[in-house]
Amino acid sequence: MMSPVAVATWATTLICGALLVLPGVTASSMYFNDILIFLDGAYRVVNGQVPNQDFHTALGPLNYYLPGLGYWMTDRLGMAMPVGMAALMLVTAPIMIHVLGTRLRPLIGVPLAIFLVLLLATPMNTGEIPSKISFAMFYNRIGWVLLGILLVLHLHPERTVRWQGWRDAAAAATLTMLLVYTKMTYGVVALCFLVLLLLQPAQRRWAGSAIALCIGIGLLVEIVWGGTRMHIADLIEATRVSGVIESYIYVRSFLRVSGEYAVFALIAGLALWHQPRITDALFYFLCGAAGFALLNQNFQHVGIVTMLVGGAVAAEILLRHQHMVASRTMHSVLRGAPLAVGVLLMPIALSSATAIGVHAVMASTRAGVALETPNGTDVRIVNVFNRGQFEFYERYAQSLGSGAALLASLENPGTSRVLVMDFVSPFASLAGLPPQEGGNAWMHDNRNFDLRVHLPAQEMLSGVDVVMIPKHPVAEGTTQKMQQIYGAYLEEHFELTRDTGSWSLYQRRPTPKAVIRRPVGPRSS
Repeated sequence: MMSPVAVATWATTLICGALLVLPGVTASSMYFNDILIFLDGAYRVVNGQVPNQDFHTALGPLNYYLPGLGYWMTDRLGMAMPVGMAALMLVTAPIMIHVLGTRLRPLIGVPLAIFLVLLLATPMNTGEIPSKISFAMFYNRIGWVLLGILLVLHLHPERTVRWQGWRDAAAAATLTMLLVYTKMTYGVVALCFLVLLLLQPAQRRWAGSAIALCIGIGLLVEIVWGGTRMHIADLIEATRVSGVIESYIYVRSFLRVSGEYAVFALIAGLALWHQPRITDALFYFLCGAAGFALLNQNFQHVGIVTMLVGGAVAAEILLRHQHMVASRTMHSVLRGAPLAVGVLLMPIALSSATAIGVHAVMASTRAGVALETPNGTDVRIVNVFNRGQFEFYERYAQSLGSGAALLASLENPGTSRVLVMDFVSPFASLAGLPPQEGGNAWMHDNRNFDLRVHLPAQEMLSGVDVVMIPKHPVAEGTTQKMQQIYGAYLEEHFELTRDTGSWSLYQRRPTPKAVIRRPVGPRSS
């Protein structure tokens, strides 16, 4: 018979997965250009390109292989993200059941499991309102959820199973390496947590095994992938552009999440009062400090998931020690700890569930407008209570449709490698063209490039046949900076062959053929 945590996890996973996959469409009301990054990346990897070897990216390779799996399975761009996320949910569910089921009582484990599955499935940026549906920045939700599951391993098992230590080590190593290859910042926090576990004598053995497994997995992945060195180089380049955050941003961010800190501090303080252990204090500090750092390097305002999970861990510790409390009043306070955890989890859980429902409705009813490109008909832009945002992305979608038609008018249109001087260059995936050789997965001015730090023109443009400059870009600053940086190379090696109200299209000048001079001899009679 399945445990309550297992029932809750599988039920929520299957329901959410069905709501994502069955409509057969990707719908978006926000961050539409961000989604195109990963649809284009999925198209690249399915066509044989390797992240950090064939194109530059500061994000881990799983961000492209995950939607790539969805695209490979369905041959539809609109199914790449829903199927990819559903596949990850199915992989994550057994790990979540083992970790939460052996360490948390159902009163805490069931709501936490439902919360984590909803957060993983939701097509919405964490902490935002449900009308802003989008699969954009899905890597942050993956990071929060996998890190949240991992942090529960701080607790000693309450209900042991066969091969408990090996299962714990395998779960921890799998979660950690998934985080490393999704987004390195989450991976670093995960590795720090495993080191912290070495301070617990009862868990030291399996934690050491988990670290050894991480090293082994890393070596194996490097043999297959071979992109670790380039990935680190791409991370360093991005850090050179946007690695410093102004101090006022931290202050403003802390004020926004001060309520989360207050509730977390209350639960964690009570737990430390009843069980004053240095390892617990370090754990709570990691949840708060690392979570705050992750929040501020995300495009996110509220919702420090590490603290929410840390609160659940503290509540479990309190309930484990309630029998040692003589005071009836304090006993009642301790029994109320799960309620405080529910208060922490409820806002994001409800907004995530609502966003899943909104996406399912919008996708099922084919609301909004579809991309008028050969491969974009099941990718839709929808309006959910924000007409202005919808009209902005609708104009962007129309420009992509006209750009695809412009490319189709070229001689041998199916063989051109295209670069768009904008936030994302999506025509390979949307029009079924060969992907660009080299370049960046996306271009965001003052985030991953600027006038000082950028790819050389030879590396950026040598692997393309056509350069398209939008008249109405989705990221005007990016287009302007790219023209400043690469304009001279463009004028030297390309020529303007099409100019419409939406696009300036440049084609590479043919390479001059070498003239073979033969010696002049006497004419034959």
